[in-house]
Amino acid sequence: MSISPYSSITFKRNTIHFIAGKMATALLTFVTLLWLVRLLSTGEYGAYVVLVAGMEITLAITTLGLPWVTARYLPEFRLYASGKMLMHFVWQVIAWIALFLIAGALLLLAAVPWLLPSEFLQYADVVKLYLLLLLIEGLGRYIRESILGPLMQQGWAQISQVVRNLVFLLSISITVSQGTVHLYHVVSAELVASVFGTILALYGMTRYLHMYRDLQGKNSWQPPEWSEMWRIARYMYLGNLVTQAYNPQVFVFLIQRYLGLEATALFGFLRSLYGQVANYLPATLLSNLIRPKLMASFVGTGGMTELTRSANLVGKLSMFALMPILIFVWLAGSELINLLSGGKFNEADSYLAGLLLALIPLSQRQLLEIVAVASEKSHLCSWGAVLGMLALPMAYLLLESGQGLWSVITSIIVSQILFSGTLLIALTHTTTYYFDVIGFFKLIVAAVIGFVFTQQLAFSIQSWLDLLLTAIFSCSLFLLISFFIKPFYMEERERLNRLFNRKIFIW
Repeated sequence: MSISPYSSITFKRNTIHFIAGKMATALLTFVTLLWLVRLLSTGEYGAYVVLVAGMEITLAITTLGLPWVTARYLPEFRLYASGKMLMHFVWQVIAWIALFLIAGALLLLAAVPWLLPSEFLQYADVVKLYLLLLLIEGLGRYIRESILGPLMQQGWAQISQVVRNLVFLLSISITVSQGTVHLYHVVSAELVASVFGTILALYGMTRYLHMYRDLQGKNSWQPPEWSEMWRIARYMYLGNLVTQAYNPQVFVFLIQRYLGLEATALFGFLRSLYGQVANYLPATLLSNLIRPKLMASFVGTGGMTELTRSANLVGKLSMFALMPILIFVWLAGSELINLLSGGKFNEADSYLAGLLLALIPLSQRQLLEIVAVASEKSHLCSWGAVLGMLALPMAYLLLESGQGLWSVITSIIVSQILFSGTLLIALTHTTTYYFDVIGFFKLIVAAVIGFVFTQQLAFSIQSWLDLLLTAIFSCSLFLLISFFIKPFYMEERERLNRLFNRKIFIW
């Protein structure tokens, strides 16, 4: 008897591959980040931040909602389609995404002379090289996250990502051994790394499709029409497109224009740390892992009830992981930035702590989007995105009034609250989904009590040891308070303990 591609056994194996890969990726990415901020001058690091922001925006624009098509329909194809139908669908989507990426890169290449600001003219050749990186990295990332992820092939997805980051770090090491490192060398190293990563992801995908080429599908099942799939893609893409107008990447360009490259470098460093925390919160970390299982359970027998239970559980896990980090950063954020940057950014104030506040609504947003797509309410995401745009004029007004980086940070927080709040209210009124208000409130109460108590005992932070002690104390206090007020229900604790095969979750 064959094992279901979305069974508990497959899910646990996939979870092990996923967590192991993410831990290795997190370490490599963090080391690379700290090294780059020391190797490059402030101006070159600021330029690199702008290039990365431009690539992220371009990749978001050129996908045209196809990642949500595969998130919603690829598990269904794997469960019910024949091997040939599955292969045809995957390659069809890959062809679309490659076409859009090539078109986007060519348009940007033609527009480079008009898009580059005066201080970027010296980096014109680097920008053109970065367009090639955009094409290769975009294809590799799409295969990892939107093909291998929904097919529960996290082994290949994580191997591809880890090799990519490892090659990047090794290439920089080789460059350092030969002399001074400049922006061109960093981009070249990243291009080489992306080629390796994309080749591995492509190999893993083709190997999987070849393995199941003779799969027998269900005779009674009919594949959905592309008109239906494009409808979901359209709503999600429009929402995503509007969101791009006020995401942190766009704010990089605003900062570069109003505050200069040095402020851009600082914000880029803060945004990278923010991204590290955001990417490893359970809602984000597990989204690629649990999304296909949730979609499969929704189209199967679980329905909205199972989807709601799982979304609330993962959402609370994200808050449970985020709260002690917020306490620690509010207490020691400025000293942390100074030590991490090697003294390059010694006036960071509470910027990082403010930026991390945006992760409270953001940590729920991914889950709410999954619920919206699964329940065929994807148009609600467009409404949330439109309301979130109100944060953009706020950023302009605050920058014009001289509020500096707080202009952007405040606008990011407001935009996430507007988007997630709109989606939450709309889903609650149009579906049977409900939000666990009591559980989330308990987590916030535990964090506030932990912060107030820890602040009374705070001491001067001068070294890494002081930072470590502060982190241990703030985290321990939060866990102690959570133990007594129990933000997780008995059923949720039992589900987590079954997943780990250990009775270790007691909160």
